[in-house]
Amino acid sequence: MSGNERTQTGLAVSTRVTYRLAALMLIGFVLTQGRPLLIPLVLAGLLAFLMRPLVLALTRHKVPPILAILFAQGVAALPIGFLVLVFTGSVGEFSEKLPAYQTMLTAKILGAVNFGLAQLPPSQLRHALEQNLADTVFPEVMQRGLVFAQSTVGWLTTALVDAFLMLIINLFMLMEAHRLREKIVEAFGLDNALLSSMEAIGDDVRAYVVAKTAMSALTGALVWILLAAFDVDFAALWALLAFPLNFIPTVGAVVASLPPMIVASLDPQIGALGLAGVCGGLFAVNGIIGSFVDPRFVGRSVEISPLVVFLSMLVWGFLWGPVGTILAVPIMVSVKVVCSHIRGLERIAILLKA
Repeated sequence: MSGNERTQTGLAVSTRVTYRLAALMLIGFVLTQGRPLLIPLVLAGLLAFLMRPLVLALTRHKVPPILAILFAQGVAALPIGFLVLVFTGSVGEFSEKLPAYQTMLTAKILGAVNFGLAQLPPSQLRHALEQNLADTVFPEVMQRGLVFAQSTVGWLTTALVDAFLMLIINLFMLMEAHRLREKIVEAFGLDNALLSSMEAIGDDVRAYVVAKTAMSALTGALVWILLAAFDVDFAALWALLAFPLNFIPTVGAVVASLPPMIVASLDPQIGALGLAGVCGGLFAVNGIIGSFVDPRFVGRSVEISPLVVFLSMLVWGFLWGPVGTILAVPIMVSVKVVCSHIRGLERIAILLKA
């Protein structure tokens, strides 16, 4: 190969790499900027996959399609309405008590730190350290914690608003679904990869969503029973928080357990024994479900590599925030199924599977 040919080959390779990097940047920009619309759209697609078998079952029993769709829509709206009632009934009171919790937590932490500093011999360095902690470090940390708690409440509020938009989009998807297969067959033929991919995506995503929803509902119910038994404030709110966070592997259970443990530690009526019971119960619930029950039922429906799951959580969490970490696994399941049905992309599906 001559020098000119090598130069042209190098330019061609660099051009392809540049185009692909530009395409990735463009996709990332669209996903980030279009988040307010894309998140409800993806959620609606998952819900449509979930509700479609119910619509088909009703139509096979001679129920008119429009009535079957409205019934399925009602079934989907009931749990969302219940979550809205629980959320609105708890979040207002919690927001009012949040500054008081901040003050109590600050006092507890300062007391523990002062006790530790008291063990040191008196010196100018100790005095400066005490002054810096009291005047700068703790106020900054607690302020950041308050902002995080308020942003979490805001995220839940936004998620509920997205849920209503999701229901509207889902209604139109279900109305279009009965004609979609006919359109694909008419446009691309009966043996087209798109048709088989959509059916396979529906089966796999449906299996994952059903299994994970059942495990998340079980987790939320057990968390509520445990916290109500120990009379922890806002037990229903913490159970509501545990339900969506359980869709996030490993990390979600830890994040969902921290707020009730902190609230329980600030309640003088619970005491040390009650706090130990709350912490031990939460660890037991999340440990048993996460280590034994969840892998047995959810793991069979999702054949995705744990590394792929973790990396996809990071990527989609960066792009779409907390909702992205919840949607990461269903999105990767869909990508794997699509790649497995498209010639030339089968190797990607093999790399993604467990």
